[in-house]
Amino acid sequence: MSNNELQKLAIRLNQSEQYRVITKYKKPDFYTLDDNSEKLIGVFLDIESTGLSYRDDKLIELGMVKFEYTVDGRIFCILDEFHAYQDPNCRIPDFITQLTGISNDMVNGRQIDHMAVASYLANVDLIIAHNAEFDRAFFESTFPDIKPKAWACSMYDINWNSEKIESHKLEYIAYKYNFFYEGHRAITDCLVGIHILSQQLYNSKQLVLKELLSNALQPRFKLWTKNAAYEHKDKLRSRRYKWGTHPTEFFKAWFIELPENKVAAEIDYLKTEIYNGRMNIPIDIVDAYDRFSIKPPLVTTNATAKYLNKLDWVNTLQNPSKQHN
Repeated sequence: MSNNELQKLAIRLNQSEQYRVITKYKKPDFYTLDDNSEKLIGVFLDIESTGLSYRDDKLIELGMVKFEYTVDGRIFCILDEFHAYQDPNCRIPDFITQLTGISNDMVNGRQIDHMAVASYLANVDLIIAHNAEFDRAFFESTFPDIKPKAWACSMYDINWNSEKIESHKLEYIAYKYNFFYEGHRAITDCLVGIHILSQQLYNSKQLVLKELLSNALQPRFKLWTKNAAYEHKDKLRSRRYKWGTHPTEFFKAWFIELPENKVAAEIDYLKTEIYNGRMNIPIDIVDAYDRFSIKPPLVTTNATAKYLNKLDWVNTLQNPSKQHN
């Protein structure tokens, strides 16, 4: 049966309302025709590793794919790719090989050229990953001297729940957009990530990349519930607080990261439900350059310095008696 006949059959099956036909991903020649708009360079990045902890595990594969985009969220064409393996100097667990297809023989003796990675990223405006918290941690621990770039996350910087996409896994999102692919290989995951960014959101009808840019490039406020009573841990966890260590003061506490328009309401909640009306907690401001980063100095030298007026505002919210001139 020819491709044309298969396509006609797929259309008939979809129209029957009894079947749903999804197609295999195919790399397009382009997404949008060039219209002389001012373009930026993005990179979709994906890392495969021996495990989930950047402290204990090692990167074994790095994939990056460049693409042209505009600030209104349009993607134009896919540019060059970067792919390399890295020997972790330890045995790759069997379940990682089963998941990714990467064997010990494939990485044996391989090392990624740090200068080549830096050169590839030199003209890049934004790095995007699907779960950037994971990928940026492994990237920075492997390439600590590469100049920081702005990062965004296609998992967290898009409100998939409001689009009735319940799972945030890349494979599931692809399925909801009527295509499938063979995942867990870095370049393939990057290409699929770009393909999803080129789509239109079902409910808002906005381009996926446009929503990502709108959310990723605004400053975020990290509220640290220092000295909160232990009895409140379940309340905080239910509101999606995470347990962690402050990057510069090194205390442990529950924290949450919020956009500016949700900060005032959250401070009111903490005053009422956690601190009994009186609170003075540490609040940090991060932006796309230091969000998801494992490099603590960025938190104080970049974002906080840029947003001193916002820091004054948020500290006044939690403690009105502290007015900053």
